[in-house]
Amino acid sequence: MHASELEAAVERFNTSLSGLQVAAERLKATKPLDEQERAMAVTRIDQAITALRRVLGEEAGNATSHR
Repeated sequence: MHASELEAAVERFNTSLSGLQVAAERLKATKPLDEQERAMAVTRIDQAITALRRVLGEEAGNATSHR
């Protein structure tokens, strides 16, 4: 994976993580999420997982090919 692709994946992950942190803070404040906020949190989780899979998949392939 090129450095720019990795940086973009990390940025997407950080963006998703930031949104999740906001949602978590709201839950800590006992302010429940409404349906739209809940859907957005699920979307951000999915985006974060997809970004990690891309990065880890590429890295795992690179690590295996270097053996």
